[in-house]
Amino acid sequence: MNELNNIVTAVGNYNNIPTTLTSNTSVVNIIEGLSLHKEADKTNWGGGNLEYTITIDNQTDKIYVKPIVTDVIDTTLVDFIDGSVEINGVIATQDQYNYNEATHTLTVNLDDVTPSSNSTFTFSVKKKD
Repeated sequence: MNELNNIVTAVGNYNNIPTTLTSNTSVVNIIEGLSLHKEADKTNWGGGNLEYTITIDNQTDKIYVKPIVTDVIDTTLVDFIDGSVEINGVIATQDQYNYNEATHTLTVNLDDVTPSSNSTFTFSVKKKD
């Protein structure tokens, strides 16, 4: 599988302070019709919780069988909010996801993603105190 990685930066002044912004790495797996995408609900975060949405889109003619998604959360500035995971709009049960505090790893067990469909889950983090 080929992988294309991209990062974007912006340089400007914010409140009279030279400021550089760097995006997350956008990773594109070059498989025709099957993709994984992660995005946050805010580009600039001032307060409240931050919600991430992860989508597996299957526009192929084959089933993507029971994917297990893992996300290592950078806990330098944030903490995972237990109980915040929703799969396709439904609050996830403890057997559908696990958050390992020691490794900061969220693991989500999804059902099959059938052809021409997608599966989405969300979770939230909060700023450290």
